[in-house]
Amino acid sequence: MNLLLPAGASRLVSKASRRLHAEPVPPEYPSNSRNFVHLDARLLPYWHTLFDICPALLKLDPPEGLNLFRSFMTWAYRNRPPLDWTYHVNVCRWLLGSVYGAQIDDEPIEAFMAAAAAGWVNTDESQAQGVVLAWQSSRVVDWKHAQRTGTELPALPPPPWDFAWCPLTVSRGFSGWLPVP
Repeated sequence: MNLLLPAGASRLVSKASRRLHAEPVPPEYPSNSRNFVHLDARLLPYWHTLFDICPALLKLDPPEGLNLFRSFMTWAYRNRPPLDWTYHVNVCRWLLGSVYGAQIDDEPIEAFMAAAAAGWVNTDESQAQGVVLAWQSSRVVDWKHAQRTGTELPALPPPPWDFAWCPLTVSRGFSGWLPVP
């Protein structure tokens, strides 16, 4: 490789450094290494949607959760979960049906349900002031306005589906479970 340098610049570049640039890349280094970097950079946000929300998942697949993440990405590629507030509920569904399902307790499910509720609060444009999500006996409530935080809900019936939700309004409160799409 012949480096073209501006006049007078050749004295600033040593002959040894010019030889380094002329040598080919070692054969053990992949020739398409830039693709690996781009692949990792594109997948990183999905990794964070799992492990930032629920760091306890790393205990299922130490140290970095790569096998769990690969399994999730394979499932996500096949099932194309929507990237709206229901995304985190779909992560719960995947977790419960995955090879890790037997090791899953309430903690990760409630963490992902809280993320789903926060996603609903941040994106919903309806007149509803809050949302309640349910899974088995677990309930997660979130409100659009902080002054509603701490509002008590009456005892709610069990959800008829694996996961259910209900928008909450001042006038009607809880109006019945809806299936999470």
